[in-house]
Amino acid sequence: MSFELLHSAIDHAQNHRPELPESPTEADMIPWRRRIDEIDRAILRLLNERARCANIIGYIKKKLGLPVYVPEREEEVLRNVLSANEGPLSNEAVRRLFERVIDETRALERQKYQDAPSEHP
Repeated sequence: MSFELLHSAIDHAQNHRPELPESPTEADMIPWRRRIDEIDRAILRLLNERARCANIIGYIKKKLGLPVYVPEREEEVLRNVLSANEGPLSNEAVRRLFERVIDETRALERQKYQDAPSEHP
């Protein structure tokens, strides 16, 4: 997915929210739940693309003999996302979410490139 297409999809999602009626019923949750499902699938695609990028970095690290864990880079990633946070998630929540993403990505990188024979991404 190109970044232009991604930004277009985000803009569309932000500007085409389902209607919130004055007196909602249970049926009014349906379009919101569909929207959440669509957003979840988009997040999953982005997380997998992020993991692919990290795998390539892991491959390069292996070839260069560099460590998987680089605390300074992880702090840089966290500072980057925290500075972009516009809410409603708190900075603490964003930090926890991205710490988990980083942890899972690092585990994948170790499994694929550090603990196994060198393979091309």
